[in-house]
Amino acid sequence: MRKFRYQAPLLLATFFFCGAADADDSKAEELLNANTFPIVLDDAAIDGPGADLIFRLAHDAQFVALGEEHNNFYIPAISTAIFAQLHERFGFGYFMTEQDPVMMELMSRPPARGEIEQVNSLAQRYPMGVTFSSDEELEMLAAIGGLSDADMDVIWGCDQAAGVTHTLDQLALEIEDDELRSLVLEKRDVAAEAERTRNFETGHIISAAAPEWFAELEDAIDPEPGSRAAWLLDVLINGNTVFGFYKRGEQGLVPGYYENNRYREEHLKDLCLNKYRQAERFDDYPKALMKFGSWHLYQGLSPTRIHTIGDFFATVARFNGFDFLSINFVSLPEDPAASMKQIGYAWPFIEHLDPAEFAVVDLRPFRHYRNRRMLEEHAGESWATEHKYDFTRLVYGYDLLFFVGSTTPATFDVVPEGG
Repeated sequence: MRKFRYQAPLLLATFFFCGAADADDSKAEELLNANTFPIVLDDAAIDGPGADLIFRLAHDAQFVALGEEHNNFYIPAISTAIFAQLHERFGFGYFMTEQDPVMMELMSRPPARGEIEQVNSLAQRYPMGVTFSSDEELEMLAAIGGLSDADMDVIWGCDQAAGVTHTLDQLALEIEDDELRSLVLEKRDVAAEAERTRNFETGHIISAAAPEWFAELEDAIDPEPGSRAAWLLDVLINGNTVFGFYKRGEQGLVPGYYENNRYREEHLKDLCLNKYRQAERFDDYPKALMKFGSWHLYQGLSPTRIHTIGDFFATVARFNGFDFLSINFVSLPEDPAASMKQIGYAWPFIEHLDPAEFAVVDLRPFRHYRNRRMLEEHAGESWATEHKYDFTRLVYGYDLLFFVGSTTPATFDVVPEGG
């Protein structure tokens, strides 16, 4: 694996300052210099002062949360490296992630668990079955499955269904009645035709089908509450419901976008909580690494003004007497000036970092700094107007910022992206 080394920067923090520095300016500069740490990704491990900080804060944590930008080349390898050391040092055994719940069960069980060839085979057999299916993501799923010695599913898929075919295949295995199984397989064949290739424009039957398409199955099968068949049907129906709210939002209808976000976040929590309760049979306090899109892991309200799955499990950890550590990944686009809408909230922390290197910034000391005044006086009125609330939300919503340098997109050789 390529080595990435971060040289301690000269943090002038000119984004904060215009003109001569006053006492508050000096404090900001001192905070940046004192709380920015080099980190190295080397041979599937992370090392250096940034890694030392992560694992020092993780010592008493029940959950470590990684808020990502999806389909980044480096983040899966970093996630694997963090999981490996959390497992070795502190007994972390599980991985919660923004992935299809049924597919993650299949990848957590023999013959796929820990076997990259089998993981890739599943992803190729069901092109729409993995929510995020980059080559790097699949390698991470296989690696984490092999690292953990948990006696149950290692990978907890905590997202609405991305595909339908694999779930209907699993549902057919649960049905003994020939007529009902035939109904499942008929719908399975329709889904398989739509999902032949990975294309979210033409092959996303979970969002295209009317609710009645799934309700017919539930009415006909009438599964026993708490059975696997009932859970599989719930996965399909809830996924369809999530996308239904999104489609209403696209049409300007209410309930729409907000209910899409709210309902989805509650569904994510339910999926992970179900797995957590299963894990409690083996460990009173299961420890897990979480990896979701960054908006799902804010402590407090997310930018969508939703109480997130991260916020929920932070409360679980604290109720159990543990800490919760949250880390937000940020990378630098090729043209930062054109991407301020995406990265502007974090810009004061990363402006002077070497885009070819990695670093960790401790956000916690900035919680007591005069954020709003600092932005208004030193960052410029227009920037402060647009980003001051996001900036404050960041320093209170995450503990650490993990800078991964220039954006390098993930690769899709195993399961090509078709749209």
